[in-house]
Amino acid sequence: MHYNLVKATNRRYLEELKNIAHEMPLVYESVNIMQQTEWVINKPIFEVIKYCMENDVSKGKLPIRITEEDLPPKPLDIKTNKEALTKWKREAQAVHKSMGQSMSKWIQVRQIESEAELLLDKTGFFYPYQLDFRGRVYPKPAMLSPQSADYSRALLTFKFGKKMGDSYDIFAIAGANLFGEVDKEELPIRLQWVLDNSARIIDCARNPLETTYWEDADKPFCFLAWAIEYSNYMKAENKENFITTLPIQADCSNSGLQHYSAMMRDEVGGKATNLVPSNKPNDVYGLVAQKVIMKLRDETNPLAQKWIDYGIDRKICKKPVMCLPYSLTKYSCRRYIEDHMKKQKEERGVSCEIFRVSEREDGIFHATNYLTPIVWDSINEIIVGAKEIMKFLKDVSKLVASENLPVTWKTPLNFPIQMLCYEKESKRVKTQMGDSIVKLSVAHDTDRISKRKTAQSICPNFIHSLDASVLQLAVVKAKQMGVDNFSMIHDSFGATTPDTQVMATALREAFCEIYEHDVLKNFADDMYMLLSEKNQKKFPKMPEKGNLDLSQVKQSVFFCI
Repeated sequence: MHYNLVKATNRRYLEELKNIAHEMPLVYESVNIMQQTEWVINKPIFEVIKYCMENDVSKGKLPIRITEEDLPPKPLDIKTNKEALTKWKREAQAVHKSMGQSMSKWIQVRQIESEAELLLDKTGFFYPYQLDFRGRVYPKPAMLSPQSADYSRALLTFKFGKKMGDSYDIFAIAGANLFGEVDKEELPIRLQWVLDNSARIIDCARNPLETTYWEDADKPFCFLAWAIEYSNYMKAENKENFITTLPIQADCSNSGLQHYSAMMRDEVGGKATNLVPSNKPNDVYGLVAQKVIMKLRDETNPLAQKWIDYGIDRKICKKPVMCLPYSLTKYSCRRYIEDHMKKQKEERGVSCEIFRVSEREDGIFHATNYLTPIVWDSINEIIVGAKEIMKFLKDVSKLVASENLPVTWKTPLNFPIQMLCYEKESKRVKTQMGDSIVKLSVAHDTDRISKRKTAQSICPNFIHSLDASVLQLAVVKAKQMGVDNFSMIHDSFGATTPDTQVMATALREAFCEIYEHDVLKNFADDMYMLLSEKNQKKFPKMPEKGNLDLSQVKQSVFFCI
């Protein structure tokens, strides 16, 4: 099957890519290297998922087949009591929504299971990859893939492995990270956790359908896949010669903020995101949570104490902080807090009753509205450098859009990016369906560039273009250093256990090499040349750089782990 390397519909842009292919050899080389990785289905994981699906058993947060849920009973006075009618409609809508979401998740698991079954007896298979318009790499099959859900990733393992050698410590730490209980602690603590729980881990591998311990993991199926590999390793007579095929992922510490900190040599941001060496990983989510707690303690509003009693931790702050580099808004911040509360209630049974204000209102909306500005201010107080760059990027992109021009730049690896954010217009269309006349509103792009959309889109797209460049360069460097298998998820870098140290070295070198150049100034220079003389005079001042020594990244253990 033929497909374009870049997922794009703009023919002029695709033609330009063909003409300048020779100018970005590292981009092509990285994609070809990743496509050479050969995969097989992890049969023990497949058997667990198949059993759950066939027997409607929920293990490891797998959804089960949804039967028709009973709607809430209609109030007897529903025809005369408007308030009762409104409440019943809201409750019935929530049931329908829950059923729809659960069914969608169940169908997705069945589809992935079906794909895995087709590949179960294959001696090996490969993934073709595509780039999006920012240069980010995606496997062409979207369902069963190394970038899909936890259970999907657990279904995949490399066909060819490597001898474990002396890399047991790395393997053990990976397991502790997947479980999540001590993943923010020092490395010796994580190793000790595996030793202390060895019997339980092996029991998970032997009896995954009877043992529930693995289901408590942050990533239950990936942890189970690791537990099975761990059990096989422990049974091996010659452990150094044990062949491991399991992909081990190394995740960056808030990749978006790392890029902003590197761009501006921000010492505070660099420390918070582990760009500099430390004995213990710095946790920017935890820092924001601590700031929120300090602010709540100074508040007199009764909701402040309720929030302290409920519990403010890194998890409630994680999504807002993580999404800050990608143009987080106050509305999104509130929604992420609300989603966290609902997830805690559904999955862990954490009650929200302390916020309830009446039988009709559970108080969550009221509570999140109160907490959101406090979280928002706390983020802005800790992450200062990133906010300055984001404002600069938005101001520049607005100037470019005001001249009805797309924001266009090249990544450090010479991949051209064109960000087209057109304004939309709606047309009313009248048509007949059966005996009824239906009026529809159809939106379509105009030829006018939207200043608002461009400003909203520039931050995430610019950062994604940079993390794509780091990944591509890291893959090429790792291949040169002897790594053969790659499982890549944008800011998460997977290889076999013996190759993880090499991969980590390649990643650190690639990150430093990308930021040897002043990527923000290069972007600014490109934008300046697009503008008319009038708008050039309005060009915003570049944010001031700090004094962060970026070479320290090469010695930072927790930069990516």
